[in-house]
Amino acid sequence: MKLNFQYSQVYDELLSYMSRNSFDNKQILELETFVIQLSNYFKNRQNKIIIEIERVSGLKFQSSVNCFIVKHLGYRAISDPFTVKMSKDFDYLTGVIIHELIHSILKDNQTILKLVNKKFEHEENDFKVHLPVLLIERKVIENLFGEKFFNKIRKKDDHNPDLAFEWSEVNKVYDKFNSNIIKFLEKC
Repeated sequence: MKLNFQYSQVYDELLSYMSRNSFDNKQILELETFVIQLSNYFKNRQNKIIIEIERVSGLKFQSSVNCFIVKHLGYRAISDPFTVKMSKDFDYLTGVIIHELIHSILKDNQTILKLVNKKFEHEENDFKVHLPVLLIERKVIENLFGEKFFNKIRKKDDHNPDLAFEWSEVNKVYDKFNSNIIKFLEKC
C-alpha cells in the first residue's frame, strides 16, 4: 500500500470558491510546493504508519490511497474523497492523516460495519463510524509517537465538540483495546 499525496487545481479552486475564498495562481504554486514537502516528510514515515494501522486494526489496506491537498476546507479533512486541508503543523497533519487512513481501511470492511450497526444500533451514525476509528487512532499514535504527541494533537482539536461524546466513550474502553478491532467489538 502506498499513500499518494496529490494536488488538483480544479478541486482546490472549487473548494476555495465554495468556502467563499479567493483563488489565484499564487495558491497553485503554494499547494504544489506543499504537496512536495508533505510527500518528502511522509516518505520515511508512511510505511511504519501503514504497518501500525494494519497491526492495530487487524485489517489490511486493499489498495493504494490517494490524498488530495487543498487550501480551504470547512473541516480539517474528509475521508471520501480523502482530502486534507493544508497545515504547516506537520505533527498535527500526521494525526489527521492517520485518522483518515483509518477511515479508509475500515470503510471497505463489511464485518466492521455490521458489527458496529448491531452493537450500537441506537447510537447516532457519527458514533458508529468514529468509535472504532478513534480507538485505533489513539493506539496507533501512542504506539508510534507516544502519549505526549497524541495529547498535543487532541488538544489542537479540543475546540471541535463534534467528537466529544465519541472520545469520552473511547476513553472508557481504551485500556481494554490492544489490537484487532473486530475481536474487540465482538467482546465489548
